[in-house]
Amino acid sequence: MDYIKLQDEVKALKYLGEHLEQILKLVNFEVCDLPNDVLMLLDKCVEIQADGNLNELNLNYLREFYYTKKREDIESKLTVAQQAGKLKKLQISKEETEKDIASLERFTTTVSNRVTTMAVQQQINEIEGKSKALVDRQKGLKVPDDFNIETVIEKIDLLEQKK
Repeated sequence: MDYIKLQDEVKALKYLGEHLEQILKLVNFEVCDLPNDVLMLLDKCVEIQADGNLNELNLNYLREFYYTKKREDIESKLTVAQQAGKLKKLQISKEETEKDIASLERFTTTVSNRVTTMAVQQQINEIEGKSKALVDRQKGLKVPDDFNIETVIEKIDLLEQKK
């Protein structure tokens, strides 16, 4: 029974093939005129149909598959472009940061070369000595108890205004 069914399917497919070849000849199109890569794709399509027991391959499904793959391709290219843009920004930021770090390192080395701990200690000692000398000098100055600095400043201001 299966053998008879297979023979009927083979006859139907041969008839369909002859019919499609006649239609192609009407428009002056021969299958053998197709490039080798197209023929290989057609062979693969026929193999897939035979392996999957597909009797009818709907062109709308192929279009949907194609457009889905095309959309995924475009989305992946868009993602790659966005990631490339982000990467470029990060590289620019990294380069700017490296420049800042280099300038700060130059600054710290310059400052460390200029100011040593011994020089700082010497400056502190000089300032303390001057401060002590001024305090001693101030102690040695005898100021009367009734001395009012504000009256002296007022008198100086009056003299300046009279000039």
